[in-house]
Amino acid sequence: MLPALVDKIESGNATVCVIGLGRVGLPLGVALASSGLTCYGVDVDPEKVSQVDRGEPPFKEDGLDELLRRVQRQGKFKATTETEKSVSRSDVILVSVGTPTTMQRCMDFSQLQGALKEISKSDLYGKAIGIRCTLIPRTLNDVIKPHLEEKSKLKAGKDFALAMCPERILEGCAMDELFNLPEIVGGVNEISNTIFTKLFKRINPKKDILYTSPTGAELAKLFTNIYRYVSFALANEFAVWAENYGEDAHEVIRIANYNYPRSRLPKPGFAGGPCLGKDGLLLDNTIFTSIVSTAWKLNEAIPQHVTESIRRRLGVLYGKRIAVLGLAFKAKSDDTRLSPCTKLVELLKGYGAMIQVHDPYVQGTLPIHEALKNSDVVIVAMNHPEFSNFAKEIDESGCKLVYDVWGIFDAGTFKKAAYLRFGRGT
Repeated sequence: MLPALVDKIESGNATVCVIGLGRVGLPLGVALASSGLTCYGVDVDPEKVSQVDRGEPPFKEDGLDELLRRVQRQGKFKATTETEKSVSRSDVILVSVGTPTTMQRCMDFSQLQGALKEISKSDLYGKAIGIRCTLIPRTLNDVIKPHLEEKSKLKAGKDFALAMCPERILEGCAMDELFNLPEIVGGVNEISNTIFTKLFKRINPKKDILYTSPTGAELAKLFTNIYRYVSFALANEFAVWAENYGEDAHEVIRIANYNYPRSRLPKPGFAGGPCLGKDGLLLDNTIFTSIVSTAWKLNEAIPQHVTESIRRRLGVLYGKRIAVLGLAFKAKSDDTRLSPCTKLVELLKGYGAMIQVHDPYVQGTLPIHEALKNSDVVIVAMNHPEFSNFAKEIDESGCKLVYDVWGIFDAGTFKKAAYLRFGRGT
């Protein structure tokens, strides 16, 4: 049966079920539908499903809305809450549910367990199951595979295909990177690898496919995010050092990187979000990975460092009106999950400050002119490209201090307000 599934995918007659219509699952389902495959997008949230079914993605992602409406008009993509029925109708099931951490910094398996429970209600013989979630190493081998085999009374790799296929897309670039990034496939055997190779090459026949074990695939995803997160932490530590020595980290990093092939330091700034901040903690269980804990502690401390820098300058924050520009965790995103900007807002409120937030990507925040009105302090907390055009509005708002987390502006930009920048000593 499994070799027949290879032919079915190649001919475009296979049906795919994507479980989880978040920032990973929805773009993937739409991309597969655009390749000619019929795709069901499943989610437990009826409101989200209804919104997607209207052709309206529940989050911002360049190019997704247009492609979603196109595949819906073609009858290739259907959003639904009916997991069991969709799985039973499909040849390939892709699990892209969230795997957040708990308050104790352990992985929350509840969404994954719920998806596996629903999948196990159907006959899995001849089907292929791909896991697109971020997982603790050996989760596929030690949890997913035994669960599916026990419930189905079938053998993975023989009766149904099974593979770890981690996503590595960047929010805001998903519809480009899904078509162009290499895919990592960690199948339980060769036929599993072959099936998912054929599936991803439906999106782009020239797409590179990299093979490893299921655990190797789980590690590759974690390594990718941890590398970025630790790099950001190092840049932030450099920024604190530069402040202590009365220098400008942005300028020092610029000249350190300039035409020098062994230096690729990122700019300092807030680092966080639903992936980078928690993925390293999934591996941080031995003394040899203590650098991950250090990076997490450093990055998590930057909002407090910003708050303390402003408090030292003003003496007291109680009653001060502070305009915070930016609430998302990254530029050009509407995603506020585990955002350092939201942490900054809560810290400032804790000191008794009155906060006015503007973010052009996040619904429910104030327009820029209302956020700046009567502000004592303006904090440029996120490097949204739109903010570089607000220098005049900020300078004429009457604020006494501008704090620039990302170094968007220069020291001489503001004539009426004092200027502080993270990583720049005074």
